[in-house]
Amino acid sequence: MLKLNKDSAVGTFVIIIAFCLVCSVLVSSAVVALGPFQQAAIANDRQVNILKVSGYDVETTVADTYAKHIEARMLDVASGNLVPEMQAQADGYNFASAAKQAGASEAIPADKDLAKIRSRSKLMPIYIAKDDNGTPTRIILPFYGQALWSTAYGYLALSTDANTVEGIVFYSHGETPGLGGEIDNPRWQAIWQGKKLENADGEYALNITKVPDREGPRKDFDVDALSGATLTSNGVNNAVHYWFGDAYKPFLDNLRKGEILK
Repeated sequence: MLKLNKDSAVGTFVIIIAFCLVCSVLVSSAVVALGPFQQAAIANDRQVNILKVSGYDVETTVADTYAKHIEARMLDVASGNLVPEMQAQADGYNFASAAKQAGASEAIPADKDLAKIRSRSKLMPIYIAKDDNGTPTRIILPFYGQALWSTAYGYLALSTDANTVEGIVFYSHGETPGLGGEIDNPRWQAIWQGKKLENADGEYALNITKVPDREGPRKDFDVDALSGATLTSNGVNNAVHYWFGDAYKPFLDNLRKGEILK
C-alpha cells in the first residue's frame, strides 16, 4: 500500500478534497434535517401576516386561529374564477416562483406592467376570512411589485363588497428603514382602512398621493404618501393599481356579481 506524503502537493490536494467532501456531507445533512423546521417557519409567517388583515386576533395559537377563520382557495387570474381542483395546493402556493416558469406564468404587456414584474403566475392563492359560523367576512389577496430598492410583497384585505379596503400588510421588502421601510408602520397601514378601489362609475380610483383630499370627492380614494419616500410610495401605488385595477379585476367583478361567495 502506498503511503500518502501529506507534505507533498498531491497529499495536500487529497486532504483538501477530503475536507470539502466531509463539509459537503455535513451541510447537506443539515439542510435536510432543518428543512421541515424552515417550512414550518415560512407557514407560520404567512399565517401571522394573513391574520393581521383578517380581522381576527390570535386566540390560542396562530395555527388554530388560522385553521378556524381562514380558507385558502386557488384563483385562475385571467378568468377570475376559482379552481376547485387546485384548492389543496392553494395554501402556500409559491406564486413568485411560478411567475418565472414557462407554462405556469403569463407575460405582462409593457404598457400594463405598472408593478414592473414582467410576468405573473397564472394561478394565485386567495384567502377567505370567515366568522365562527363560516360566513365570509373579508377577501385577502396577495400582491407585489417593484418599490425603490426591492420587490415589496404584501396582502390587501377587502370587505365582501370587493371594493372597500379593510387592511394592508407587507411581509417582505428591502426598503430603507425609517423611509420606505415605513410601509410597515401600523399608523400608515391604518390609513388604508375604509378606502375604495373603484368609484361609482366602476373606474379604478385608489391612489397614494402627497396631497390627499380629506374632505372632498376623493377622500374615499386618497392614501397619504410616505414622508421622504416618494419612490417607495409610487412603487406601492403602482403595484396595488396593477393587481387590483387590472390583474384581479375579473375576480373582483365576479365577486360583486355574487358569483363567488355563494
